[in-house]
Amino acid sequence: MAIYDYAIVGNSAAAINACDAIRARDAVGSIAIFSEEKYRCYSRPLISYLVAGEITTQGMYYRPSNYYRSAKVDFHKESRVVSINPAKKMLTTAGKEKVKWRKLLLATGFLPFVPPVNGVEETDYLTFVSWDDARRMLALTNKPAAALVVGAGLIGVKAAEALHARGAEVTVVEKMDRVLPLALDARASALVEERCSAKGIGIITGESVSGVESRGGHKGRAFLSDGSEIDFDILVMAVGVRPRTELAEAAGIDCRRGIEVDEYQSTSEMDIYAAGDAAIALDVVLGKPALNALWPVAALQGKYAGLNMAGDEVSYPGCNSMNSVEFFGLPVLSAGIVNPEGSDYEVITREDGDGEYRKVVVKGDTLVGMLMAGKIERAGILTSLIQERANVKRIKSCLLDEGFGLINFPHAIRQDRIVEALAGLKKADAVRGRRG
Repeated sequence: MAIYDYAIVGNSAAAINACDAIRARDAVGSIAIFSEEKYRCYSRPLISYLVAGEITTQGMYYRPSNYYRSAKVDFHKESRVVSINPAKKMLTTAGKEKVKWRKLLLATGFLPFVPPVNGVEETDYLTFVSWDDARRMLALTNKPAAALVVGAGLIGVKAAEALHARGAEVTVVEKMDRVLPLALDARASALVEERCSAKGIGIITGESVSGVESRGGHKGRAFLSDGSEIDFDILVMAVGVRPRTELAEAAGIDCRRGIEVDEYQSTSEMDIYAAGDAAIALDVVLGKPALNALWPVAALQGKYAGLNMAGDEVSYPGCNSMNSVEFFGLPVLSAGIVNPEGSDYEVITREDGDGEYRKVVVKGDTLVGMLMAGKIERAGILTSLIQERANVKRIKSCLLDEGFGLINFPHAIRQDRIVEALAGLKKADAVRGRRG
């Protein structure tokens, strides 16, 4: 039976960043990564760009081909972990392999959620969250096809964009009253919908798919809640995702909509950690643990989990929900709370005639949310203010100004930021010097 100092279930952003953090702290401890897929670590957010032909397969990878060997990691590809035993510190794979570990990380990610639509299980549908999904979509769009995308969240709209790039006739159905209802506000959603419609994509909002009838292979007919029908050659179910907590729950680990962790990314079971899309960790805007199924958040959680697994005691600083994506040439970035409810919030918006839209959300004197569509050059400083929970009382009126930057801050704060920046440069120079 193999024994590892560190075992990692998963092979995406949280897992790889945990591995890097462990190696930065422990150069010799044995590490094993268990992945259900056959691919080395790749970027899931890029699958739409792969289908659209904007990147090659080589562009999907975010570590070199020798990564596992150079990091001294045993990579168990196509090795699904089916159970973990916290008491024995042992995991079992679908291939009946048993492995013991000293520290374990659950970076299990998410699964696509498919609602209980009549007939959907008898129809060969696609989801759009993995490289294999992208490969299937590429194969199915080698000839003209009519595609139906169910769901107009981030995954659904990017799937529609990729299908359009492949020459498919695309219709999107969303049960909410607008596209991207969680990531954007009504105005930004309208701007995205306008871009989609201009490209010939059919958008149906306020309706749901009540049933599906298979007509052989991927072909079929969908029945909408208003009684209308849509024939399709390709069906994409993009309603949402759910955290993969089944391993943790079966092992008795505390879960509540996700795997619960403390400030060190540690679960309720000793020496078992969790990070990424399956973990509920601190959201700095909400001020409490939350699920944030986003690539940068997973990467940061993985880093802190890895450091703590390797013996450090460093608290995860928290993150917030942030989306940065482009739809048909329209860049959109949102962070924090973009659809505030209640009278506790002040909302400031600005829009020009070229379809550029900006918005900030302030609670008390704290910036808690921002949204930009079209021109996003100043987004970085706003997202940092949200992350820092900064007091913006004295600069609130100019947050959306074209030239907003450090010059707008009070003198004392400007000085502090300059000192911080210089310290960061000195640290970077020192690191470069050691490596040189």
